Amino acid sequence: MLSRGRRSAQGSRVGRSPLLEDRSETQLSRARVPEHAWNEADRIMARPQDAAKVNRLKAADTCWRNWHVAQLTLNDGKFEANHPAIVKAIERVQSPTSLRQMLRDPLGFVWRYALGWNAPRDREQPMTISADDFGRLVHELLRCTVDLLEPGPGYTAASKIEIENALAEAVGTVRDEWPLRQQVPPAMLWRNTVDFAATLALAGLMRKEISDAGTRSWTEVPFGQPESFVAGRELPWDPRIPVTVPGTPVTLRGTIDRLDLRSSGDAVRVTDYKTSEEPRHVGRIVIDGGSELQRALYGLACRQLLEGEPAIVARLLYLRGETIPRKLPDLDAAIEQIAAFINVAVAMIRSGTVTPGRLSFDRSNDLRLALPASPGYERRKLIASNKANEAISRFWSAR
Repeated sequence: MLSRGRRSAQGSRVGRSPLLEDRSETQLSRARVPEHAWNEADRIMARPQDAAKVNRLKAADTCWRNWHVAQLTLNDGKFEANHPAIVKAIERVQSPTSLRQMLRDPLGFVWRYALGWNAPRDREQPMTISADDFGRLVHELLRCTVDLLEPGPGYTAASKIEIENALAEAVGTVRDEWPLRQQVPPAMLWRNTVDFAATLALAGLMRKEISDAGTRSWTEVPFGQPESFVAGRELPWDPRIPVTVPGTPVTLRGTIDRLDLRSSGDAVRVTDYKTSEEPRHVGRIVIDGGSELQRALYGLACRQLLEGEPAIVARLLYLRGETIPRKLPDLDAAIEQIAAFINVAVAMIRSGTVTPGRLSFDRSNDLRLALPASPGYERRKLIASNKANEAISRFWSAR
């Protein structure tokens, strides 16, 4: 008996060899039931009743069938209500990033913080850095510059030349230290990236707008940190004091980009720096469907951690373009809206039904690969998802 392949290594069809002469030939299908099992896969293929008993195959078959139905199933984000892993993920101390994901992408929140999924990091040297890393780079330059100016001569009293000199020193430090901690682009591209980040940092540093000579400024001010946290510098408060969102089970921790505290302690201003382009109608943004939380959360931290009842100004400052500060018109209303948003999201997650949210299919979502690739899946489940998201979707549309 002789055998031959019907295709080459490149996948093209091949003809009969002349050595076969006029001998008859029988074509055998790869999907046939074999007469004799060559391996475990052959045996399972030949005996469907055995395949039905294998848990992995049963799960794959169920997943394939659930992919085609319009109803939400266990493969679409349904699980046991009040599952211990879910409760633990909700009760952990939340950062603005994790809280944003909880509100904007409940399914991604479960994946990342309950199941511990993370996108793999590229080990090769990148040609650019991500938008998140670029934002951290600008914030690092801002922190280093202000730290160099404080306490003498002080950021508020420093001249333009002194600020530029401090920033130049910070640029040299960050340019040398970052490659020791993470992957950065090749040397020339990395220098250009740091220089561009420095231009944005300088734009933010020049917008001081401080009239009280005794005003003290801090950058990267931590709050809600664990008991083991050591600040290593003077701060306006004890960074280990917990911060909670009133009326919700959520406890917060984070880092305020910039804080300006008047010497009398009766007024404070917090600034959230943005390295992206300023969106349209930015003056009307409050929480922007859950994507803009830092400004209000920074104000909330000041309210709970500072002594007395200082007047609080919370603002956004986009470092590209005109760099016009965008103040939050009503801090109390924003906090109430965030609290209601959180309670709806927590109730939905604890109930055992979470679906893809506004961030799920966004290109910036690094867990997007875990979703079905076909756009038909999103359309097929749309009606059921809209029904499950009925309570939370009104917040997604809120300014």
